[in-house]
Amino acid sequence: MKKTLLGTFITLSFSSWACEISLPQNLVIFSQDAQINDAFLQENCSPETVSEVTHILKSVEGRMTSFQLNELLRAKNLAAKVSPDIFRVQQLPHLVREQISLPVGYQLRQVEAFNGKDFLSLNAGERVSVKCSNCAFIGKDPLILEVQNPNGEMAKHTVMAQFKKLVKAYRVKNTQGAFMEVSPSSLAEEYVESIPQTDLISDLSVLRFYKCNKPLRAGELLKKADLHPVNLVRAGVSTEVIIENELVKIKTNGISRANGSIGDFVEVFQPGKNKKYYGKVIDLNKVHVDL
Repeated sequence: MKKTLLGTFITLSFSSWACEISLPQNLVIFSQDAQINDAFLQENCSPETVSEVTHILKSVEGRMTSFQLNELLRAKNLAAKVSPDIFRVQQLPHLVREQISLPVGYQLRQVEAFNGKDFLSLNAGERVSVKCSNCAFIGKDPLILEVQNPNGEMAKHTVMAQFKKLVKAYRVKNTQGAFMEVSPSSLAEEYVESIPQTDLISDLSVLRFYKCNKPLRAGELLKKADLHPVNLVRAGVSTEVIIENELVKIKTNGISRANGSIGDFVEVFQPGKNKKYYGKVIDLNKVHVDL
C-alpha cells in the first residue's frame, strides 16, 4: 500500500513539474530573426527546451503534429507536453513568394511590425493572405496581412517590408596568384545580395578574355575589378573583320593598326582594297563593324 501511494505521489509530482507548451492553431513567423518566445505559452520548461522549440518552429513550414515536435525534442534529449495535437506554421517569406509577384531575383529581407511582434497567432479556421499594391521594392514597402475567420470577417495588419535583390556570382574556391587565367572549375556559383557600386562576374564565358590582376583569396567573390583584359587583337597581326547590318553579313580580313582587348575599338586596314575599318573587338583576332 505504501509503495502504491509513493508511486502515485511521484507520478503526480512529475506531472506537476513537466514542461508544457501550448501553441496557437496557426503561427505566422515573419523572419528567421523573429523573437517568438511570446508566440506560445510554456510552463515548467527549461531555457534549452524553449530555445529548441523556437528553433524548430522557425525551420518548418505547414502542418505539424505534437508527436512530431516531441520527436524532434527527444532527439535533443528534451521533452515537453505539447498542445494542440495538430497545428500549422507559416513563414512570411514563403507566403510573400507565393502571393506577390516579385521581380526576378528579389526576396524579402526583413519585416518591421508596428506592434512590435514578429509573428501572428491565428485561431482555428483563420487564414492569412499577403498583399502589396504599391510595392516599389526599393526602400521600405507596406505589406498588408489580411486575416479572415470562418465567418468571413476580416482583420488587417500592416507591416513594413524591405526586399533584397539576389544576383548570380562566383566565389573563388582556392587562393590564386596574380596575372593568371581564372578557370571556371576554380569557382563556385551562388546567388548573393547585389553589392552597390560593385560589378560581380556573373557570366563565366567572359573569363577567357581576362586574367586576374592581383592574388585572389579563397572565399572571396570574383569581381570585374579583380580582372585585367588581355589583348585579343595585336597591331600588325591579321584580323578577321565581320561587317553587318540587318540585311547583310560580310567577312573579310585586314591588318590591325593597334592592340585591343574585349570591347575596345580598333582600326583594321585592308591593303588589297586600301580600305580602313573601325570596329569593336569581340574575340581573338576578330573585330565587328556595324554598318
